[in-house]
Formats: sequence, C-alpha cells, structure tokens
Amino acid sequence: MTPGRTGIKISIGLQCLAVAVIYVLVNYLGFSHYERRDYSRSQKFTLAEQTKVILGEFKQPLSIIVVSSPSFLSPVSQILGDVRSLMTEILFHKRQGLVVEYVDPTRNPSRIQAIQTKYNLTNLDNVAILDYEGRQRVVNLAEMGEFDMSPLAQGEAPILLGFRGEQILTSGLMSLLKPGSQNIYFLQGHGEPSPDISGDLSTWIDAIHRQNATCIPLSLSSIDKVPDDAAAVVIAAPKSDLDEREAAVLAAWLRLQGKMLVLLDPDASTPRLHSLLAANGILPQDDRVLRLIKLPFAMGILRDVTAEVLKNAEITRRLQGVNILFPGGTQSLSFDKDLAQKEKIQIRPLTQAAEEFWGETSYAPNQAEGVRYDDGIDHGQPVIIAALADRDGVEDDRVNVQTSRLIVVGSSQFAYNTSISQPGLDLLIGCIHYLIDQGNLSGITAKNTVRFALQITDLQLSQLALVVMVAMPTTAAMLGLIVWWRRRS
Repeated sequence: MTPGRTGIKISIGLQCLAVAVIYVLVNYLGFSHYERRDYSRSQKFTLAEQTKVILGEFKQPLSIIVVSSPSFLSPVSQILGDVRSLMTEILFHKRQGLVVEYVDPTRNPSRIQAIQTKYNLTNLDNVAILDYEGRQRVVNLAEMGEFDMSPLAQGEAPILLGFRGEQILTSGLMSLLKPGSQNIYFLQGHGEPSPDISGDLSTWIDAIHRQNATCIPLSLSSIDKVPDDAAAVVIAAPKSDLDEREAAVLAAWLRLQGKMLVLLDPDASTPRLHSLLAANGILPQDDRVLRLIKLPFAMGILRDVTAEVLKNAEITRRLQGVNILFPGGTQSLSFDKDLAQKEKIQIRPLTQAAEEFWGETSYAPNQAEGVRYDDGIDHGQPVIIAALADRDGVEDDRVNVQTSRLIVVGSSQFAYNTSISQPGLDLLIGCIHYLIDQGNLSGITAKNTVRFALQITDLQLSQLALVVMVAMPTTAAMLGLIVWWRRRS
C-alpha cells in the first residue's frame, strides 16, 4: 500500500506544481500582453496621438510636480481628480524616465519651501512644474478647466464645463522639449481674416499657440521681403488677388526654401495667386466639387464635401482613413507633372473627395438645366482637395532635407470657427508642424473633454426617485415572495 500512497502524493504534488506554473505563466502573460480600452463617453482616459509622440521625444528623465490641495477654496478643486487621471495615463505611456509627484501645501510645508528654493518661485498655488534637463515650465492648473463663473454672483460655486488638461499639459511639454517659439506669419491686406485670438479663426489660432508657435499678421505693402524669422507663411481665404510685387516677393521666398500654406477661397478671383501655385506644380481648377443627392420629390445638390485623408505624407499618415467635411464652396486641384519632373518637385495629394463627388465646371447657381457629370468636361475621380509640393525634396519625410514646401487646400471655410471640426483642426495643425519641420508631431491633437450634464425637471427627478426607491425594491420583493411560495408548494 505504501508505494500506492507515495504515487498519489507524487501525483498530487505534480498537479499542484502544474497549477502553480500555469498561475505564474497566466499572470506573466497578462502583465506583458494586454489591451486597454476606454469606454467612457468622452474618451477621457485615452491620450491623443500627438501627446504620445511628444512623451516619446523625452530621452532624459522628466519630472512633473503637481502642487495643489483639495482644501483650497478654488475652482481647481473640481478638476483635481481629472488631473490625477491624466497623470496616471501619462505614467502608463511613459513608464521609464518620468516621475510625477503630488505635493499638498497644507500638509507638507517643508517640501513647498524646498521647491520654492530650487525653482525660485514664490506663488505655488495650484500649479504643475515641468522639469527637464535643467529647464522648467510652470503650468497653471486653473487653465486646465473651463468654468461658468456666473453662479458666484449668488454665492455658489462655479460650474465646471470642460477639462482641457491634456491640451495645456501637452503645450507645456512641447515648449519644454523645444524652447523658443516659431513665428507663423498670416498674410493680410486681401480680405483675409485676422490671426487674432478673438477673430474668425480663433480656434485654429489658439491651437497654433498651444503648439509653441506665434501667429503674426504680415503685410507686404511696405516691405520687400518676407521677414527672416518667418518659419512659415499662411494665406487664408484671400478675397482679392496679390499685386505683382507681392506675388514676386512670395515667389522668390518660396524658391529660397520658404514654407507656405494656402487656403483658397473658390469664390475669389485670384489669378496671380493661382500662377504662384502653378509655378510650384499645383493647379487650382475652375470648378466646384459637388454631388447629387436624392430628396423625397427631387434630386438635390450637395456642396458640402466629405473628403478622406490619404496617407501619402507625414502630415496625414496618422490621420489615415479620417473623413473631413469641407463646407461651402470647394474647388479641386490638379498637378503639372511635367513641371514637377523638370524642377524636381515632389507633389502628393493629402485629401480626396468621396467617390460620389466630382468637379463641376458649370457651377453657376440656379441653372435651369441643373447639373450632371459630363465626361471630358467636368473633373472626375480622383478629386483632390488638398496637396503638398516639396521642391528639391525626397519622398521619405523621415529624411530631414531643407526644402521649399507648399501646401494648398481648395477650401477655406472649414478653418473658420463656425465650421471647424476636430479632424479639420488636426489637418491644419499637421500642416503647420510639417512646414516648420516638426512633422513627427502631426496627428490627432489633444481634445477638450466636455462635461456631460443630464438636464431633468423636478417632476422627472421625482418620478426617477419613485422608480428607484419604491418600484424597483417592490418588484424585487415580489419576485422573492413568488420564488418562496413556489418552493414551499
């Protein structure tokens, strides 16, 4: 009997060992290979692609010190939970070389004094200190929240409307990584909207400022060249044409490795501007991109163009497959391939209209005969909306070569505050990054997390309370009684 018992003991021991090995392997695989998904309504736990890229650019240790206290009588106390969640996500994506420290001034005054001495700061209320290679940036936590301050008049607390912590923090990290602001000049004098933070392009302008760049108005009426400190020039929705001298100045600057973004206004007559673009291989076509849609009793014309982002360049590679809406008038672009080959210009399309759209050449409004696609007259697929041209460049954007760069979009309405969308903003910011040689930072930018408030009346609240506190418990009790009665029977 002894050998049998010994065999049983060995078998049990081997089974226990196998269970232990399987347990260790499952935990190891689960720790090393896993997938995280964000099911929250606003995707608040998902970092933007641009934020992840920027975190990867920090090769040396990075320190973030969050100085705040929940006991402070400040609106910031409402977003401290969001700030901690943001820092947790950043720590997850930057596991090595990042230290996040939370300091409560009311509980650790000695640490506050040490921070004040080290960074030569006096006011340490509700701030985040970013420290990298001896450079520091101080971010005000109050800027991370959007608040409705009107309740203060009744002695009540401000209402939190949205959390923009990732936007503010990403901007601080970018300025810490690459000190010094780049100057983006916006051409003026032809009916273009002003690049003011309160103008018609303020959403885009504010996003550029968060990318560590400065937007400056540019008038060529009194100067003979583009300023030497111009990282790029933007021509956005000109209503009138350039004069000959302005066109010559911009053409000369482009040939000397200038960088330019042009958002066309299809309704404006700008032949000199079109000639400037044609000299770099991009030809704006005299058409309007549209499609027919079936209405209940007739066929309608859809002029708001849905375009797909292509992966032909670093600007759009991280936006591949995203759809961008170009509202209002939009004209298509063609390419002078012979000129491009002769002058060594790399031309690549960035966005292409959906399959149902075409470039209508007879686009005068209220035509009695309506519109239809005429092969050989109208411009069929592919209908290109945006394109870039690199003079003396290479097709691989990872190779940093100083070149002349031109980006043209056959629409401008999508950049205005009234029409701008997140995909459109991502494209515009990607264009700016590409022009100033920061194409690796192109991609989906950080978003503003908007608070969702459920608006219900007092009657609805009473009905909800009745259901939760009376109907649901009563239903559960009745089901329990039914089960008890059946078992007893």
